[in-house]
Amino acid sequence: MGKLNHLIFAQGERYPMVLDADGMPDFWITLYVTEELRTSLMQTTIVNSIRHILHLRLWEQLNERDLILEASQGQFLSDADVYSLRDHCLLSTRDLRAWSLLKSKKNVAKLSASNPSSIRHLDSVSKLHAANRLAEIAKFLSFTASALLRRRPNFTSIVPAINDMKKLILAQKPEGQGNKGMAYDPDSKAPPPEVFEKFMSVVRVDSPDNPYKNIAVRTRNALMFDILYETGMRSGEVLALRVGDVDFNAGKISILRRHDDLLDPRKLQPVAKTLARNLDIPIDLARRIRAYVMEIRSQVVTAKSPPLLFVTLKRGRYQGQPISDTAFRNRILGPVISTNSEMFEEITRHGFRHNHNYRFSKNVDDNNALSKINPAVASIGKKAESDARMLQYGWSSEQTAQTYNVRHTREIVKKVMRADGEELATHLKKGKKKHE
Repeated sequence: MGKLNHLIFAQGERYPMVLDADGMPDFWITLYVTEELRTSLMQTTIVNSIRHILHLRLWEQLNERDLILEASQGQFLSDADVYSLRDHCLLSTRDLRAWSLLKSKKNVAKLSASNPSSIRHLDSVSKLHAANRLAEIAKFLSFTASALLRRRPNFTSIVPAINDMKKLILAQKPEGQGNKGMAYDPDSKAPPPEVFEKFMSVVRVDSPDNPYKNIAVRTRNALMFDILYETGMRSGEVLALRVGDVDFNAGKISILRRHDDLLDPRKLQPVAKTLARNLDIPIDLARRIRAYVMEIRSQVVTAKSPPLLFVTLKRGRYQGQPISDTAFRNRILGPVISTNSEMFEEITRHGFRHNHNYRFSKNVDDNNALSKINPAVASIGKKAESDARMLQYGWSSEQTAQTYNVRHTREIVKKVMRADGEELATHLKKGKKKHE
């Protein structure tokens, strides 16, 4: 299958690479990344593409196939192969690997390419994710086949077969996987605001339910969650903050794009995915961040360089190093969720962003309602609201803002329909009395 690794070049560029069992780079994936992906895509996007290709490699393993060898002999996927690959792309990689391991231990027959129904009990992925897998796989197979065969005298006669294979794979992308309009609701499984409020009460430094024992760790973690809650930042943006990005006096945080940062030692560097911007934070939060820097972070000698704001406090080889994405997910967010798994199980780091956007919309509604009874309060128009939302979250597209606002929009529709239904019921009651 191969193991994903990350190199840091002298200029700071992060280069994702797949290594085989002997620790050598996978030739074809490396060539594909270098020629097709590296020039235009960032690290996280390249990683996603590689994972899609590794999912193809898993299909090869399960079906005892070598598509590179077959392509070198001018043999391409059959229709049945493509349909099997389509069903394979709808399934969870983790579950498929576990299933494969279990079956291999039992020494059973290989998974048949023509019988995907045998593994229907495995978890599936979203249609959008499956579509992205198929698109990347089609591109990768077309690239490798062309690279293998382009020097052959009859290459021009082979090109149509390669193109037909690519078109057939792309034709298997599930319908309805898009995220346009109200059909896609990113908040469909997100917990309501009250759950986030309860979560924030648990992570308070003085909370008896706080799962972190060390007071310094409690303070640092509470600040990280406070920033997520108060600003709607992405978790990667919080992890990428430097001490100098916080204006303690003005109560502002600057989010800057620092891709391929030489001062950041993390191989998988957390970065800002959206536009750079300045965000207001409560003065009290700014003061608490300053206190953390002066009283806690300053005591960690190894934290002076690199200048990342949130660092590992626990003694050991990683003390003073910036917190990784994995550590934030498993060692900071995870313990809080485990304090009340039934209530917090659906909370994610990105969910804080959706929650903040929802509260933003409710505040606009409250402001506009107040403006109708108080002339001193200026109403916020649709254009001003959209511009403010895009500025807050770093979006360059209004369409993205609309996607994040689905929950609030649905609440408005429900409220209007309920009011309309109550008005209709009132009229019906009046009509009934009139005829009695």
